[in-house]
Amino acid sequence: MAAPMIRTPRQATNEARLRLDDALRRAGFDAPPSVVMSNVVEGVRINRVRIPALSLTQARWLTRKLGGQVTRTAEPTASIVRKELDGALRGAGVIAQPSTVTVTTLPSRSENRIIPPSL
Repeated sequence: MAAPMIRTPRQATNEARLRLDDALRRAGFDAPPSVVMSNVVEGVRINRVRIPALSLTQARWLTRKLGGQVTRTAEPTASIVRKELDGALRGAGVIAQPSTVTVTTLPSRSENRIIPPSL
């Protein structure tokens, strides 16, 4: 009889990250891979999957794929897109902290990015 496979919480989280990245790629999501984040909360080590920062277009695409409502304006604000993404995540059963909006400054321009919550 073979010994049971024992995985650390970090290994289990990494496997979930790989499955999530694979599912997003199969759905047509074009973004860098997610990463596993580790921190200690009240003495307990927590491992979470962090999806990379999304452009507004990517966040709206993900919201639609999750079955969320997307406003039909040509240029929605980052705040509106963030709220729509958070609503779609809640509708999909993801209970987490809200997404955040950051401004990424590039040499020629700046753009808003949405950072989804850690899963």
